[in-house]
Amino acid sequence: MNPAQLQQQNEQVLKLSVPLRPEPQLSFEHAANLLGQFIRWSNTTPYYRTYIDKPAEGEIHAIFQYEKLPPFTVDGLRYLERETEYFVSLGPYELCIQETKFGFIPGSNETHASRVRRKIRFSKGGVSTVMLVHYSRGPPQPIPPEVRGMQPVRQYPLIPSAEPAIFVMGEKTGQRVPLQNLAMLQQQQQQAGLIPGPQGFQPQANAGGPQPARGPMQNQIQAQNAALASQNAAIAAQNAAMAGHRGQPKPHVPEDLLNDEDESDVVTHRDISTTRFIRNHEFLAEVFSPEPTPKPVELPEEKEEDLQAALSALQAEIDALNQKTTELEAMKLANESAALVLH
Repeated sequence: MNPAQLQQQNEQVLKLSVPLRPEPQLSFEHAANLLGQFIRWSNTTPYYRTYIDKPAEGEIHAIFQYEKLPPFTVDGLRYLERETEYFVSLGPYELCIQETKFGFIPGSNETHASRVRRKIRFSKGGVSTVMLVHYSRGPPQPIPPEVRGMQPVRQYPLIPSAEPAIFVMGEKTGQRVPLQNLAMLQQQQQQAGLIPGPQGFQPQANAGGPQPARGPMQNQIQAQNAALASQNAAIAAQNAAMAGHRGQPKPHVPEDLLNDEDESDVVTHRDISTTRFIRNHEFLAEVFSPEPTPKPVELPEEKEEDLQAALSALQAEIDALNQKTTELEAMKLANESAALVLH
């Protein structure tokens, strides 16, 4: 692979294979709702490698970004300002917004730079590896002639990626889908109602009239309920198996998984359900174990009279020490006075 191909590979992003309808303007509340939808779809929908190039106004992209991937910075636009970062609180959630203003397409007939790119993700209260990228228009600024004549920000033509799509969350994490099968999988998911149809996703559009967009909290609650239902079914199956196979060894689970109270952003509901199931399984094994339960350690009883006597002895010792200290200070003062008289 030559340097140009390597550079283009670093400019690719992992994009969610769900059609999204353009939105010229996007509020932070709407962005948080979309992020919640993206996270829910990511459990059943793969991501594929592609480019974001010369995007139109209103375009929305859902990409997967984590520390091992090159940061998304190149999109075919040139910006007159550097990227700025700020945070917005929405109840229990916090959004991290990386904003770049005054963008334009190099080599085009544009004389003013007015394109705005916002990269939005959860910094608190949600999965931070799923990022929403939105393009809009802002106040225009004249493009300096020396900047207008500069070369494009990337090399063309863009070479499409041949790597298969990949699941990044959910039960199929790590599984790959050949690109030639991606369209068929997308059609099957649309027919099953797992993702929106070809017209794209629009939370406010509904056949029964406008309804409020579902927020990330509702999406997470629904996912947790599904995980709990799956967990209960697994526990019931395990209990039935335990009834026919007493004395089977407990499954081995790494200690760091059982004791880790700070799950990272990439831990799925399946991982949490598995950990809970194993903990419940070990608890039930201890309850129904034929081995006798060890007796609790008996602590010596302390009577109030004994404690009061010990307290009185300690207080007498403290008084004696204070009296001795007073005598020593008096002797010191007497010695200092005698020394002054001699001089």
